[in-house]
Amino acid sequence: MATPVCAWRPLFWEPVAGTGERLMVGLVHDFGSEIGTARIIRDDVLDALYGKAADGVRRLLEQAFQMYLAAATASSVVDVGVSMMGLHAGDLRRTEVRSLTELLHVAALLYSSLANVDKLDELDETDAPQQEDVNRRFSTEVRSGVAALRPDLSVNFGKGGRLVPGGQLVKFGYFSPIAVLHFTVLNAVRQAAGVRDARARLFELQRARDVAGIGNAALIAAVPRDDDPTLGPKQREQLKANRAEIESEAAAVKMQWFAVSTVPAAVAHVMEMVE
Repeated sequence: MATPVCAWRPLFWEPVAGTGERLMVGLVHDFGSEIGTARIIRDDVLDALYGKAADGVRRLLEQAFQMYLAAATASSVVDVGVSMMGLHAGDLRRTEVRSLTELLHVAALLYSSLANVDKLDELDETDAPQQEDVNRRFSTEVRSGVAALRPDLSVNFGKGGRLVPGGQLVKFGYFSPIAVLHFTVLNAVRQAAGVRDARARLFELQRARDVAGIGNAALIAAVPRDDDPTLGPKQREQLKANRAEIESEAAAVKMQWFAVSTVPAAVAHVMEMVE
């Protein structure tokens, strides 16, 4: 059986107009007669590059990708070799790939030192955002998603509970008489910090469950997808080991643990726990 040929264009971004310095941030593609776009530069790289301004950069990129998607859908990938919203389409390429994941990996290897294998494996932890910062952003996004479905539940996010009788209040991701939840992020670059944070939050959840007598307690963790093409071999191997470690520690204290790769998936778990 012949391997499908996919038409695609890399999408470059010039952060400072006129400098000629461009980053490959994604691609527009026609795979299996389905037009699509994909952002290939990772969140942790944007965070390291732009700090607090990274959220605005993400929104800008997503809007630009939507424009390329609309244009390619209306015509074809062949016809979108133009610049839109600060992004610049590269040369048209045709590549034999068996899956969209393989295509993304090929694109990363060809064009993006900020999206692939060895470069990201070599990023130092000091270049990545602090654990509390990424946790806060993830928690905020989950809260917004839940609020869109159940506005009345918003007041329970960021509330505190006591770990010992008469002790100080400890803030949780979500705290109510029905459920107590924590949110964490297992970042591909700061994995050691992510594991330490998960352990600490499991302890707090265990104590809150035992002291407050709340049956529904869980740790919801944002983790990279298993098939994320931008992960290097070392990162993929370490992530697998760290996920297994957290799962084992959660099981040891009979704590629920949910690993998710999208905010909607996290929102779904929250709704399951609180309703």
